This record gives sequence, C-alpha cells and structure tokens, in this order.
Amino acid sequence: MSTLAIDTRKLLKALKATGKSANFTAEEIADAVDVAQDASELLTKPVFEARMAEFAARLEALRADIKAEVKGSQLQNLMWLSGIMLASNGVVIALLGRLAHVF
Repeated sequence: MSTLAIDTRKLLKALKATGKSANFTAEEIADAVDVAQDASELLTKPVFEARMAEFAARLEALRADIKAEVKGSQLQNLMWLSGIMLASNGVVIALLGRLAHVF
C-alpha cells in the first residue's frame, strides 16, 4: 500500500489557482494533488531499514574501535604502573642495601 505525501499549503494554492472556490472537477483535484506532491520526500520503511542497517554497521565499527582504544590504554597504564613499581622497588632495594652496607 503506497502512502501519499501531500503538502496541504501547496494543495490549497493549486486549487485557488484554478480560479474557483468550489465544485472542482476530478481532473483539477488530481492536478492539484500532483502539484502538492511535487518535490516532497517520503521516508519509506524499506529505505529507513536500509539506512538503519548501514548506521548499525558503522556504529558497530566505532564500538570496536573504541574498545580497542580502551584496551590499548589499559595496557599502557598497566605497563606504566609496572615501571613505577619496579623503580620504587629498585629504590627500596638500594636503600636497604646501603643500610646493610652491601653496596
């Protein structure tokens, strides 16, 4: 079942352009409806579903990119914290060795 998209302002303007105020013929009404539908855009269900599927694919790719970025950032933070721990342990070992006169 098709859906008509009619701009009511254009329809009224087209009917007034006939010069009549009542008793329009079927041909005049049909012509006015054609004018009212001219350049109107209607979003149909298949077009909407196709666009949403395309959007969902892009969204999934963006989600995967963000997930990879978060994992990389987490790994970088883990390595950075491990380095800090190693450095602090090295300082503690050096101090203990100095206190024990090992070094």
